[in-house]
Amino acid sequence: MGPLARARLPRRLRARVAAECGFTLVELIVAMVILTIVVASLSAVLVSATHSAVDANNRFQAQEQARTGLTQLVRELHCAGQVPSATNPNALPITDTAGNALTPGTAYNAVTVQLSSACATAGGVTPYVTWCTSASALKTGDYALFRVTSTTSRPTCSSTGKVKWADYLQTSTPFCLPSTTVSCGSPPVFKPSGSLPMLHVVMPVNLKGPSSTVDSYNVVDDIVLRNGAHS
Repeated sequence: MGPLARARLPRRLRARVAAECGFTLVELIVAMVILTIVVASLSAVLVSATHSAVDANNRFQAQEQARTGLTQLVRELHCAGQVPSATNPNALPITDTAGNALTPGTAYNAVTVQLSSACATAGGVTPYVTWCTSASALKTGDYALFRVTSTTSRPTCSSTGKVKWADYLQTSTPFCLPSTTVSCGSPPVFKPSGSLPMLHVVMPVNLKGPSSTVDSYNVVDDIVLRNGAHS
């Protein structure tokens, strides 16, 4: 717009035309810096939220696996076939992997049961089932819970065919048989006088490893051995 045309415009319109100008380089740089800060802040929030969601899901999965494993162990202990007899009135439907009776108050990394025919899972043949712990392949210092079966003898945790049921356990010895005088665990757990024997199971789960003091989840149960004798 030339000077003559500009002079013919009303004063207010001339002021608006004169004020029309672009951003300076400094203003553009400042705007870009502010935009970068805002985008970076939002990205940090989104990344943190994603990590929190993944961590919560992983913890839930680990806890659910431990609960599922415990549920299966309860079922098989209730189906154990060995019962007390006149010659062995104190026989229990659970032993160590060598077939020896469990020592009250001693923590074990493996226990074995022999299923009755009603609970057989190997083509109708009554199998031996061993539940045991072994070093975790996912987290150094943690342990995993395994189940292994055999149709001929009591299997161990080194036997072939074992299946992992839970991981990230903070103990290698989750099984203990309390008595009326000898306890298991902390706080101490005793077997009530005159009741059936029971197996005390404690499986602390923590994805952050054995040195972590937060986000631990304890799966605990006292499993009554139905085929045991009252004492």
